[in-house]
Amino acid sequence: MLFEILMYALHLFISMIFFILIPLPVIIHVMVTEGSGRIHLVLKIYKKIIMIAHGALIVMFVTGVLLRFDLSLWTIIVVVVWVIIGAYLGLTAKFVRESLESIENKQSFEEPVNKVKMFSTLLMLAIIAMFIIKFTNFLG
Repeated sequence: MLFEILMYALHLFISMIFFILIPLPVIIHVMVTEGSGRIHLVLKIYKKIIMIAHGALIVMFVTGVLLRFDLSLWTIIVVVVWVIIGAYLGLTAKFVRESLESIENKQSFEEPVNKVKMFSTLLMLAIIAMFIIKFTNFLG
């Protein structure tokens, strides 16, 4: 019983990292439209957050399996959404890295930043979908 409580607490605590990723597309959009020179700083900060989120993705999967492992429709949907989150997290990380390299090399960074906006928006939607699935339990 205590083990389950600790796993659930860890699962919920680690999930807060994904809340930090939700505003990324909005912040990037504002930085690009304002023409602010702070986009480099924002990308550097989010690069670290995304790296932490990769580890959190693994911890969340392990604690999720320890908490509830059955082959119900709900579990299958959760696993599929986690794979989608992992894919978009990786693509967002790739284009954050490419954007930072372009900025540091004084090259045009418009294209990789637009890809960061696109993939971080898809990541945001996948994260929101996961929280809806987890906390509404509409699948029984």
